[in-house]
Amino acid sequence: MAERDNKDQLRRSLSLSKSKKKSNAKAGIAASSASTTPITSFFSSQPPSKLACPLCGQLVPRFRINEHIDLQCQNFERGDSNAASASNSVVPSMQLSLSNPPKSKEAAPQKEKEVKESSPYFKKNNFQNATREITSKTVVRKIDLGSLSSKLSRRCHKEPDTCPERTQTDDKHAPAHPDTEAESHGTLSSSQKENVLVQSLQDNKDCVTVIDSTEASGEIPITDLSSATSKHSSFSKLSKRKKETTTTAKVSGFRKKAKYEGMSKEPERMLSTAKAAETTDTDEHKTEAPSSISCDTSLSSEEICEKSAGVVKSDSLTESCAEQTTSDQVVKSSHPQWLPYYLQNFRTVLQAVLENEADRALFNQDDMSLVHAFEKLSVMGQKLYVRLFQRKLKWLQVNKLDYGEICSDLGPVALELVQSGFLQTENDLEDLEEALDLLPAPELKALAKTFHLGNSGSQKQQLVDGLLRLSRQRSLFSLASAQNNIRVVILKRAKQLAGSCVRLCRGPRAVFSRILLLFSLTDTMDEEEMAAGGQSQLYTILLVNSGRLAFPNYTVNRLAKVFQDREDLIRYEASMRALQEVISAMQAGQWEEALELYTAAKSAWQELRKNNDLSHQEALPVFLRSFTTGWAYTRILSRGVEILQRLRQYEEAVEELRSLLSQSVYCPDSRGRWWDRLALNLHQHLKKPEQAICAIRDGLSDTLVRTGHKLSLYQRAVRMKESASFKKYRLQLKDLPSIHIQDVKHVTIRGQLFPHEGGMGKSMFLLPAKGNGEESAEATVICSVEELSLAHYRQQGFDQGIHGEGSTFSTLFALLLWDVIFMEGIPDVFRNPYQTCPLDLYSDCFYENRKEAIDSHVHLLSEASVETLHSMLEDVWTSQKGNVCSLVNWERFSSLQQAQSLVSCMGGAFLGGVIARMSKDYRHCRGGLPDLVVWNTSNNTYKLVEVKGPNDRLSQKQQIWLDELQSLGADVEVCHVAATGARGARLE
Repeated sequence: MAERDNKDQLRRSLSLSKSKKKSNAKAGIAASSASTTPITSFFSSQPPSKLACPLCGQLVPRFRINEHIDLQCQNFERGDSNAASASNSVVPSMQLSLSNPPKSKEAAPQKEKEVKESSPYFKKNNFQNATREITSKTVVRKIDLGSLSSKLSRRCHKEPDTCPERTQTDDKHAPAHPDTEAESHGTLSSSQKENVLVQSLQDNKDCVTVIDSTEASGEIPITDLSSATSKHSSFSKLSKRKKETTTTAKVSGFRKKAKYEGMSKEPERMLSTAKAAETTDTDEHKTEAPSSISCDTSLSSEEICEKSAGVVKSDSLTESCAEQTTSDQVVKSSHPQWLPYYLQNFRTVLQAVLENEADRALFNQDDMSLVHAFEKLSVMGQKLYVRLFQRKLKWLQVNKLDYGEICSDLGPVALELVQSGFLQTENDLEDLEEALDLLPAPELKALAKTFHLGNSGSQKQQLVDGLLRLSRQRSLFSLASAQNNIRVVILKRAKQLAGSCVRLCRGPRAVFSRILLLFSLTDTMDEEEMAAGGQSQLYTILLVNSGRLAFPNYTVNRLAKVFQDREDLIRYEASMRALQEVISAMQAGQWEEALELYTAAKSAWQELRKNNDLSHQEALPVFLRSFTTGWAYTRILSRGVEILQRLRQYEEAVEELRSLLSQSVYCPDSRGRWWDRLALNLHQHLKKPEQAICAIRDGLSDTLVRTGHKLSLYQRAVRMKESASFKKYRLQLKDLPSIHIQDVKHVTIRGQLFPHEGGMGKSMFLLPAKGNGEESAEATVICSVEELSLAHYRQQGFDQGIHGEGSTFSTLFALLLWDVIFMEGIPDVFRNPYQTCPLDLYSDCFYENRKEAIDSHVHLLSEASVETLHSMLEDVWTSQKGNVCSLVNWERFSSLQQAQSLVSCMGGAFLGGVIARMSKDYRHCRGGLPDLVVWNTSNNTYKLVEVKGPNDRLSQKQQIWLDELQSLGADVEVCHVAATGARGARLE
């Protein structure tokens, strides 16, 4: 037993003795031999259930330490993700030495604040440039281990305390909960222990010597040891020497881990939970010479000295460490406060919109007062408001709000927002359905049980419906007083169960929503995005600011005034919300509700046209007209046609279609679809052939009807002409405009169909796996019809192939026409710094505004040599790769060389023809392009293939494109994939 006790004692002091041995060896000091511990002790010991966070000292479950650091840690300043992953803290010399440390004690709080905020532990450049060697040039000083020393050596050393500084230090800096402190230090993780460099254990048991190794390109720093004590200070008195070199010095320093118990951090300084906030203000930190070492006000003075500079003047050891802390705090005061990305970007949106005079004129004095009130909120209040603004507008329980990066107790922050008029409290909750929706399922079941509703298996919605039905009943005793009816009782009990709850006030939220709408006017937001306060827009700004997202270079040029006044903007916002409500109801299959929404929107639009002058909307270019109230309501009416057809109300649908076709101001690009649908309803559903023929004739004569819709109208007329039941109408059909489409080559391949349940969905086939050996020969893979076709053409000698459909051609279109697409001098096509394409791309204005440039570029392409084409591709690829452009899929080609090889096969004449066709009407030409592009790099041949699976046929747009591509000289064909029997796993 005595031998085992001795072993245990040696194990407890193992880490200390090892550190001592290694450090002494580095410094040239003869180290005493220490007994080693067998490796089996590592596996037999029970790992601690909790670890101390290396940043804040909070005890965290062992398996959640990373999650705590990423999402909750209050000391974690969101630096670069590369640096944030580091487990060892190595502090460069640029941060370990102050050039001219101020000595004013009055500035102490500010200096310490600076030390806290910008820890070099999470700085990208410092982390990457730091080295880990310990040189022979060392800085030695004594520090007090406090309670950690007693824990490490309580069983090894029984002598009384001999350290002269121990009593004063413990009395002054003892933690409030010593047990917690002991546990915290006893459960340090391996990543924490790597940051602790203990040099030697002295005879006085509680004092150790720490060696800070420093290497500099200039003078070698000099350090002395001080063990004197003072009335006012119980720690070593150190000061920093003036730094001689700032650009060439490199330090490899190990700092001892500080004790983090008893932390008390101000809520305003809590940092964001966002992972990407690390990039803000990094450039400022790179030029800062002073130290930015993370510490806390609750740390002992000696620990602050530990974390301070390792470069010390030998003649200035009489200065106190408290004065050095004072100088650190002075630097802090000049540094801007760290803000989470969502608040920074929200402020960016406010500033960008309100700095523009035209946009600012759309907000009255009351709106601006709300913005100013928001700016006067505390940082925590602003954080909470933006977080709630990004959520759906509904009541929320305060005790369920969990934003640890803002504050652990959000009650006072919510109270500030209530007092400022940004939040409503439960006193304003009067809607029973909203109150019931607020309750979680267990509390809702308890409420229903008090009224004898539901059972253990009832769903939440069933309980809500039951309580709502009950609330509509009137009690026999409440006929005279409306205050005592059942609804009031249910509402009161629901609010009692919900407790304190809040909701954003609609007025301020509407103002900020309009600001966000103006900022992201060129982006289409769905209902969920609009309800979430434009979270994707804020995220886009974050990605751009962090360098993870880049947009093409262009000049923002705003001339036209889209909205006349504040009321015009409010009407547009209301129309867009109405449109999203209709779309949401249609997607959910709630056709009756969608019909009600459509009817209400139609009435609102008719009232608006009657009482307002909309001539300014008609005067706008068509690509800006899409951001007007009339355009939004026209889209609702177009959706209403589909709703009426779903409900088999074809007469009303025809009437609505004729109303839409009677105007050409709004949504002119939809006229082809309207004419096609009108002819179908009259021909098939209402059996009115004469009116259907008139609709076909008018549609074919409409210049705004393009490509596929025009061909669809003509093919309907041909079918009617060939039908025996339409003999008497053949004369009327004879004089219709004709459209001729040349057919292309068709081939058929066969493959084994993969059986799947129901037989619905896309057809899948079985294909023999590639590879050598018996196993590969017998293996098969499941593939699509396009992949099966690629395998077929690979056997035909085409060594390269892409299944990209229209994205292959749109990518080539953008790469070869990049400078023209983003050219300057065209007003209003770029109104936002976050656009992926010009606003006029999907209108006829795109070609009209760039006619001369496009024609000359197409001519240049048509006569370009292969080398010229390669050079044009390379210039754009190397300068723009990665920039977000809606036309380009940078992953479509595996490399620049693959794109160049395809261009070599196609040639300039063919590419020029395709680009000319797409640039004149990109809106209608972006669809219908072939599925596959295959080419042979050895003989520069290529083929464009449209793949059709079983029971699939060509659309009108595909027929037009195949004819167009064939006329431009391309080898085009349609590949039909037929299914064989179980034995027919072959390709023909």
